[in-house]
Amino acid sequence: MRSIRQFLVANLLIGVLFATNLAILSNLYFGYKTIRPHLDAQMVIMAYSLDAFLQDEAYATKHASGVNARVAHFSTAIQSFPYDDQAYLDELHRSLDNIQFKVFNHRGQLLASSPNAPKLNRAAPMGFGTTTIHQEKWRTFQLVTKKNRRIVIYHPHHTRLYIEENANTKAIIIILLTIPPLGLFLWIIISRSLVSIGQASREIKQRAHNNLNPISTDNIPVEIKPLIAEINSLFDRLHSNFLRESRFAADAAHELKTPLAALKTHVQVAQSMRTAKEIKTCLDKINQGVDRANHTIDQLLTLSRTMPDVHMNAHTLVPLSQVVKQVIAEHAPTALKRDIALSLNDQLPEDAVIFGHDIALQTLMNNLLDNAIRYSPDQTEIHVTLMADHDEYILEVVDQGPGIPQALRERVFERFYRVIGTQQTGTGLGLNIVHQIVALHKGRITLDSVDGGTGLKVRVTLPRPQDIHTHID
Repeated sequence: MRSIRQFLVANLLIGVLFATNLAILSNLYFGYKTIRPHLDAQMVIMAYSLDAFLQDEAYATKHASGVNARVAHFSTAIQSFPYDDQAYLDELHRSLDNIQFKVFNHRGQLLASSPNAPKLNRAAPMGFGTTTIHQEKWRTFQLVTKKNRRIVIYHPHHTRLYIEENANTKAIIIILLTIPPLGLFLWIIISRSLVSIGQASREIKQRAHNNLNPISTDNIPVEIKPLIAEINSLFDRLHSNFLRESRFAADAAHELKTPLAALKTHVQVAQSMRTAKEIKTCLDKINQGVDRANHTIDQLLTLSRTMPDVHMNAHTLVPLSQVVKQVIAEHAPTALKRDIALSLNDQLPEDAVIFGHDIALQTLMNNLLDNAIRYSPDQTEIHVTLMADHDEYILEVVDQGPGIPQALRERVFERFYRVIGTQQTGTGLGLNIVHQIVALHKGRITLDSVDGGTGLKVRVTLPRPQDIHTHID
């Protein structure tokens, strides 16, 4: 399992190492660009200092041996300086030993030189140059004075590299030495920033299994708040689902208790009957009660399958006309027994589809048509219409039954609610199931009276695929 702490520390250290390497390369490049001019400047200063010291050629010729002796004495004299830093003196001594010079008069005669000055390469260029003497590379600076004296300053190439690399190496070592404490510092800081996540985790772990209250977002970092908000949203949905399931179980138990009690009564009555005719009458009532209980169970199962979010991941493109025609064909025999005419006015194009759940849409049409047939008198008509309106598809089912009073048209969508005085048997779940299926498909349902007569017009509006895609996403 990936650790956020390890991931952050590792990636931050990788970033630091990358930046460090970039800094090292930059330091090497710019260090070279900076140190080299300083070293060359020292050679120029030394050349002009020698020129000033030896302005008078007669003096220079007379005291050349003294100059040589004094130059040879420089390194020894440095050791007697009162300085506590021996490493500094050693470095100064090394630098003096490495800078060499030679001074020639206008006739090319050597006037003065440092003890370890190399043999002059006369082909060396004027000014700055690089020459190899006895297989050793030197940086040179040659100055010709006004009196035609020639002063040559020598600096070993390996010494220059040592100075440049030594300065850069020390900087690199300091940078590299800071990486371990930096890693520890990052680990501590990141660990402290993750404390709030640990607190939220412990709070969730320690809460009771039935505690679905929101997690407090106090002291939670801004970056973690969306995660906590989604967890709280999940808790809220779970709480709603648990309440819905609990209410469903209670309603189902209540609705099943009544038919079961009636069945028990009929059984007890049948046990007291003496004649076959009386017993048959009781058995017929028991059979009717079983049918009603079975219908109630079927409706309850359908209701549970059409709960919100149950089928949200099972949506496909469903041809609406085909679903409606199939359900009408299934109910035609029942309607024919009561001489009820079923008609369909399909105004949808052949490629009209709904992005939804096919079984749920069949259940929707089945319940609407079942209610229409159940509450319609014999020898009447039921009209089903399919049409398109802008970005919506419309399904209308119009019957010639008693209709539903205006004041009760919202309540009939409640579970187990039935209009008082209704003579037909039922569970009071049909329109509730229809309402849930319509909501599942982001549609609308309205109940209206029939113009110019009795009956009920049920109008279901469903969005076309491009719209419902947006709603579901």
